[in-house]
Amino acid sequence: MTTVLKSSFVSLCILTLIGCRSQPTNEDVPTEQVKQIESPQDIWGWDYSGERGPQAWGTLNPKYKTCREGQEQSPINLVWQKPTSKRPLKVNYRQGQATIINAGYTFRLELTAQSSIEFRGEHFTLEKIEFRTPSEHTLSEKSQPMEIQFYHRSSNGLKQVVMAAFATTGTDSQWLEMLIEISSSQPKFQSSNSFPFDPSQLVPDRLTFYQYSGSLTHPPCLEGVQWVVLNTPIKMGVQQLEKLQSLFGANNRPTQPLNNRKITNY
Repeated sequence: MTTVLKSSFVSLCILTLIGCRSQPTNEDVPTEQVKQIESPQDIWGWDYSGERGPQAWGTLNPKYKTCREGQEQSPINLVWQKPTSKRPLKVNYRQGQATIINAGYTFRLELTAQSSIEFRGEHFTLEKIEFRTPSEHTLSEKSQPMEIQFYHRSSNGLKQVVMAAFATTGTDSQWLEMLIEISSSQPKFQSSNSFPFDPSQLVPDRLTFYQYSGSLTHPPCLEGVQWVVLNTPIKMGVQQLEKLQSLFGANNRPTQPLNNRKITNY
């Protein structure tokens, strides 16, 4: 990066800190590989298709038996119903440092602890963001082009809340374009250097949502996860969706039985 670019980027960050929203540029984001990870196939032996696909997860490893035996599995089909008046959610996202990992089946944003939510009066820190195409949750049996999943953990580490937002095709997202470009230039199972990122750029302005108790949507499918699924989508360009699909293909788990769970619409 040249001295001029560095100076411009520092000025841009200062403007952001005093309230001006910065615009992402690929030149400002370092993409040197600083960490290498193994593929999920190497470590955990699961995949999104073929013999190790979702239908077989529960038999691949004794640690994955919840994928087969669990009664509160995610994702699920969501059906609109009359909302309740009180929303137990506050989103407190702000700019911090992020690292992109090309995990082979998705790109993952790992973030420093600047952002959080309050859910039912309890504080949860945002740890990472993952992307699924098409969506894992469905709305009245219809999948959406993409689902963005924000993973949060309580201060004692024992509770997890995943907030999900849908993306539909329409206007290009400059922030998604930046993330896609970094991920596509990143070799599989390696990560980038850290860079400034504001996760609020991926959250819709209207925070109406479905809420239910479920699980992780990949092995080991652990239950006890609280899901908050926003029902107002953000927009992304058609070509941006095609880039994601070309990178990772379909990386969504099929919907699971609701059983006796309650879904609340806020």
